[in-house]
Amino acid sequence: MEEESPATSSGGAASNHQHFVAEVVARRETVNGWPTNMISIDFYNKKDLVAAYKCKPKVILIFIPGNPGLIEWYSDTLIKIVQRLGPSYAARGISYAGHGISDDVVGSKYEHNQSVKSDNSCLRDMSVPWTIEGQITHKLTWIDGVMKEFASDELPRLIFMSHSFGAHLTQHVLLRRPDLLAQTQQIIHLMPFFRFDPPKLQKLMLSSVAHFYEYTIPAFICCVRILAATFPRSWIDLYLNKIMGLDCVNGRRIALDVFTNHRMVENHLVLGFEEIRSLPELPNDVALRILGRCPTSILFCGNPDQWAPRAHMEELKELKRKSLINNIHFTYIQQLRHDFIVHPNMIEPVIDFVLAEILSPKLSSNL
Repeated sequence: MEEESPATSSGGAASNHQHFVAEVVARRETVNGWPTNMISIDFYNKKDLVAAYKCKPKVILIFIPGNPGLIEWYSDTLIKIVQRLGPSYAARGISYAGHGISDDVVGSKYEHNQSVKSDNSCLRDMSVPWTIEGQITHKLTWIDGVMKEFASDELPRLIFMSHSFGAHLTQHVLLRRPDLLAQTQQIIHLMPFFRFDPPKLQKLMLSSVAHFYEYTIPAFICCVRILAATFPRSWIDLYLNKIMGLDCVNGRRIALDVFTNHRMVENHLVLGFEEIRSLPELPNDVALRILGRCPTSILFCGNPDQWAPRAHMEELKELKRKSLINNIHFTYIQQLRHDFIVHPNMIEPVIDFVLAEILSPKLSSNL
């Protein structure tokens, strides 16, 4: 373990669990050679004022975020979900490898100057933060560590929950590990980015930028450096708030920390451009049929969304009507945006959706 921050208490649970308090612990652990930020949310029974003990959960929410892969953006939302579910639940969440702020997380200038694979044993393997394959194996190693927490007890059931590109990582984690899929009682995807087929003009622009990454990434990094050196942080914050519409103070703070760090920007772009080049245009109905062995709930948003447009939902519904996929449920909420997590007024509808799906009689009947 590289670093751990003090546990921060976050309100009590529902009134019928008045002695139980959900707490979140943010820490940094090394996974596949890369210090990675992660969170744990557990209930503690504090009926005994002298000593509190951690509850043994029956179900663990395993959360994998979307780009730019920072768990810090989601911790408040996750603890609200766990609080409302009660002490039978816990949650674990993780950032992407190489995605954060400090040099030990994002990599040094020497590591960024090497090729993806390097024979220099003093430098870390950049394929972990820079490739989809590296991120998948990173998540698998982390999940194995989570399961070891409960090795001495009866293993809890799992609910995999993801946002955006986290859905693609979740799919591949479960496809590679039938043992984890067998332990999974539900999958919840929020605006899943597991295929790349936006409207034609956006597709042309994004594909071109991703294809010529040798030129576009240095240009983006140069812009970031100029921006950070030229404008006061308060001005950039004002721009994000008034022009970009990021009305979450904490969300803007994280965005400023991240996107004024040029090495983090490089990690984000290298991985993101590989996503654009690699993700299929059509839905992976084979993967969905395999994962459909357990209930899957997918939320789509209403505002223009080039990563998970409503058309993708309609195509999945058509596959379901043809019985090519099953056990998958779709929800569409018009007022949501893909980046809901940085808009406080959009958090509650997402929490309500997640709770409704987890507590749904449809799920109970399948257990």
